[in-house]
This record gives sequence, structure tokens and C-alpha cells, in this order.
Amino acid sequence: MIRTFQKRDTDGVQQLWRRVFPDDPPWNAPEAVIRIKSRIQPELFFVYVENDALLGTVIAGFDGVRGWIHKLAVTPEAQRTGIAAALMQEAESALLALGCPKVNLQVRATNEQVIEFYRQAGYHIEERISMGKRLQ
Repeated sequence: MIRTFQKRDTDGVQQLWRRVFPDDPPWNAPEAVIRIKSRIQPELFFVYVENDALLGTVIAGFDGVRGWIHKLAVTPEAQRTGIAAALMQEAESALLALGCPKVNLQVRATNEQVIEFYRQAGYHIEERISMGKRLQ
């Protein structure tokens, strides 16, 4: 079942992200991401729960121009069962309901399996340069 994140999901989300994103940089620490997303558009933070086990997450955001997808994660044991696709559909539907015309996401260039997942979901590689600047 997909639903919005609730405070009681915190430990499960932290464990999932540490497992699925072991190389995330310090600024993507689960505690910080959860704290901030719980304040900013918390209705766009979704979890997939089955039999009281948290199996997946996705975070969406909309700045009024473009939507973004972050932290799509599924426990390794439950991957390739349709959970990621269902979470993406939920996030896309929520963004569409807000009037979002386009969704962006970033994937590490070396993560070929994830790139293929997004291609099958209708996403395309765009010729852009991704730039970033740490503010903290």
C-alpha cells in the first residue's frame, strides 16, 4: 500500500536509504532529508508498506515550474516486483494534480540498471549539464 510518510516511518526510511544509497554524500543524510521534507511539501513524500514492513519510498517536489523525483528506493528483496513503478506513478500523479508540466530527476551516469528502469518508465536522457552548489 502506498501512503504519505508518517513520523512512525522514520526508522524504516533511514534503514532503507542507508542500505540502498550507501554512497550518498553527508548532505543527503537520511535524518536531514526526512526533517526537511517533513516541513516542505510533506504530501509529496510517499512510502510503500506491506504487512507493516516499509519496502519503498519516493520523494517528489514541485517548484511551480518543474517537478523533481528523489529517493526512489525499494528494498533489494522487493526489487523488480512493481513497487518502484507504483511509487513513480503515485509521485507523477500527485505532481500532475498540482499542475506540474514536466518531471526531472538525476541518476548517476554509472547506474545503468536504474537508467534502464527510468527509460522503461518513459523518461529520456536530456542533453543538459547538471550543476550544483552546496549552501551549507
